[in-house]
Amino acid sequence: MITANPRLQVPSAFYDWMRRAYITDMTIGVRTLVDWDRRAISLVKLMEEIVDHPEVLSRRRYTAKYRGHLRRIGHLEFDRLAGRGEQQIDATIIRRQRRELIDSQKKLRTFVNKHVAHKSKYKMRRLPTYADMDVCVDLLENLAKRFTLLLEQKGLTDFVPVFQYDWKAPFRVPWI
Repeated sequence: MITANPRLQVPSAFYDWMRRAYITDMTIGVRTLVDWDRRAISLVKLMEEIVDHPEVLSRRRYTAKYRGHLRRIGHLEFDRLAGRGEQQIDATIIRRQRRELIDSQKKLRTFVNKHVAHKSKYKMRRLPTYADMDVCVDLLENLAKRFTLLLEQKGLTDFVPVFQYDWKAPFRVPWI
């Protein structure tokens, strides 16, 4: 909206507030999904449980939801997720994906711990960038799609929520 309307391209405390709100919400959201505290409910904890019990995600369990002629498709999908002919999910793949996710969010987690959740007297020398956040969010999207298919046999075509109402309506009327 701002790019499309040159009259809005002015310095504004409102824009600073929107930027801070976005950064805070996104980084806390990532930290929540990648929380490995034993008391947490998170994607990382789910991945740990799968690593500890990969036999639960078996070919038999996965294909059971596919009926009749669709059973062949279930087997092909499981091959794609677990490896051709494998009878259960490979824990080493899940372990690697978990490590990749944890690594991708390190700067964001440090930022939340030092600047959002707490006020540290030792600030970060290099703050995370939007690109750092995008890498982590993209990985979360890919993992969400993968695990939704693996656990529920449902495909997510999009990860970004679609508003079911006109969220831009307040911006079509003058505020002052």
